[in-house]
Amino acid sequence: MRRFVGQWAVYVAVERHPDRAARLRALEARAAETDDIHEARELAAEIGRILDKACAEAGIDQEQGAA
Repeated sequence: MRRFVGQWAVYVAVERHPDRAARLRALEARAAETDDIHEARELAAEIGRILDKACAEAGIDQEQGAA
């Protein structure tokens, strides 16, 4: 249950900012399509930064995960 609540908190933190949410969806869509490993790494890095920021806003300790 704690994991679900943590994941939901991150989702809400992303969706609270429409531009950020749209960017995340665009990055995820592009990452699903690319065959270029360098582009995939860049996309994954930006996705990670967005999720890191959302975790921080949600008060999720990334060392402990969502649990």
